[in-house]
Amino acid sequence: MPVPLDEDSLLVLASALTLRLRWIQPFDEAYGEPSAGPWAGRPVRTLLRSTSLLDRARVAHGPSGAVTLLEVVGAAGVDVHLVLGEPGAPVGDTLTTAIAAVTRALPATGTSLLPDGSPGPGLAVGTVADHSPEPRLDIETVTFEVRSEHDLLDHARLFGLEAATDRDHGHFPGISSQALAIASARQSALARFHAEGFEAAAVTAFGAAAGCAATRPRYRARRAEVRFDRPFGFLTVHRTSRLVLAAGWVAEPDSR
Repeated sequence: MPVPLDEDSLLVLASALTLRLRWIQPFDEAYGEPSAGPWAGRPVRTLLRSTSLLDRARVAHGPSGAVTLLEVVGAAGVDVHLVLGEPGAPVGDTLTTAIAAVTRALPATGTSLLPDGSPGPGLAVGTVADHSPEPRLDIETVTFEVRSEHDLLDHARLFGLEAATDRDHGHFPGISSQALAIASARQSALARFHAEGFEAAAVTAFGAAAGCAATRPRYRARRAEVRFDRPFGFLTVHRTSRLVLAAGWVAEPDSR
């Protein structure tokens, strides 16, 4: 339980979220070293995959420029969207733009409709000579494990807790006849993204006191590549309702 308990604690309200999903199509795993950016030259566990569905990658535009989103489809009606903003873009702007895009409050353009070149961060698109006319999106990302502890009272107004911490007045009459005020509010969260799937868990608690061929190519085919080889975000999204279940930021890759 992430909140401290003492002799003044009268009540603890807690909620927990757990999620474990498998990818419809697993990744291949390898080791690599990014060639540029803050992770350049560092060994990382790399995940590789290809799909003919170009529009798994999309680009939206927000206050700090373009944001690339990659949808990784899970087997339980829940998907993970990897999110890459412009270099130097504020984390909050990147995640806010991504949330608006996955909830369809903001339009996002699929790769099949994007121009050749680099239409989004980490995304390259072009038309090449190939032996198959089928389009292909090549994906490269990294495994990650994110753990965090948040004191929600550090941002009490953001979480609607400012008035509830005032001990000069009683609160929550529907919960108890005893006058209560929020004395502590914390969250403990974990997210893992790996070759086979994704796991997430969060516990939030309030204490109340008083993620080749040998022949000549015959076709012109659409090709795209998306790389997540510098800090990026992730959103876990319920496919039907578009509800964002979890969000986070990967500052460091997994090198184990």
